[in-house]
Amino acid sequence: AAVVGINETFPHEQMHKLLAFLQEEVEALILRLASSFPTRKDQLLFLINNYDVIMSIIIERTKDDTKESDAFREQLRARSEEFVDQILQAHFGYLMSWIKEAERKLEKGDMEALRQDEKKVSEIITTFGANWKLSLDRINGETLSSFPNLKLGTGILQETLTTLLQYYHRFTRLMSVAPLSQIPAAANIINIHQLMVEVKKYKPNF
Repeated sequence: AAVVGINETFPHEQMHKLLAFLQEEVEALILRLASSFPTRKDQLLFLINNYDVIMSIIIERTKDDTKESDAFREQLRARSEEFVDQILQAHFGYLMSWIKEAERKLEKGDMEALRQDEKKVSEIITTFGANWKLSLDRINGETLSSFPNLKLGTGILQETLTTLLQYYHRFTRLMSVAPLSQIPAAANIINIHQLMVEVKKYKPNF
């Protein structure tokens, strides 16, 4: 960050090259260190938290829109999105997988294949209805405890909950299509507005 600051004040072509090399080496080192963790989730946590620290130092010492800060910001965004998918898969993977499959069937106009999903859909509705509140609470706890930077953690939590709402909206839209709308279990679907009310409880107070 100090070198970046000096280069902003006294720009020099050779300095630009050295900074680019240094950035590549730092990124490579972080990736090597992350690979030592056994699970992808732990790797992502290491990457996100380190990118956040680097970003904070660069922004504190330099301008917010430097090439270096933009590069690490993009890395932070990409890894955060992957983390969001990871944590949602852990709690709602059964729902997300079926949504993607059902949308493909609907796009092809394969209504018979959707009709054959009645048992699977009924199980999804039952499982979601029994566990969704507990899953939200666990996602909240897991996410906030994983990031020392509270602002970062709450931002990722909100992105996770927003993505869940988007998936559930897709689910209810699929369930409004015959023959899925006609199965008995459809009467037990959690209303999306009920889900939204619960999600709002996890909004930050600052």
